[in-house]
Amino acid sequence: MDTTSNLDSGCKNYEVYYYQAGGKYPRSSTTVLNEVKQFLLKSNNNYTNSGYITFRFLIGCDGYPMPKTEVLQTDEAYNKFHFDKGLVAELFSFLKTMGKWNVAKTKNGDQFAFKSFITFKIKDGKVVNIIP
Repeated sequence: MDTTSNLDSGCKNYEVYYYQAGGKYPRSSTTVLNEVKQFLLKSNNNYTNSGYITFRFLIGCDGYPMPKTEVLQTDEAYNKFHFDKGLVAELFSFLKTMGKWNVAKTKNGDQFAFKSFITFKIKDGKVVNIIP
């Protein structure tokens, strides 16, 4: 999942998180949860295991996640764990559909990139919650 990416020349990165930049995703966690469940139903794959899959990424000045993404996976007890690569790839594909994040701006109106993350809580191979 970790690929190279460059920011647009007009999009600065001040190393701030979404909560510092007012960049929370504009839809509720419940809405995103329902959307990811529908997205995963299309593939009709059966996965197992329980735990958490977290994606950490930058949101660019266009309001979309940048391609460079860090993936963290743990079991229910927060120990390092690796889920089926197919499930991780499907969740990453879903992440790329999440556009129109609130764009961060300075007081002068200049746009900048910010760090964000999303965690999918998995129970018996199914997404049961979204954090945050």
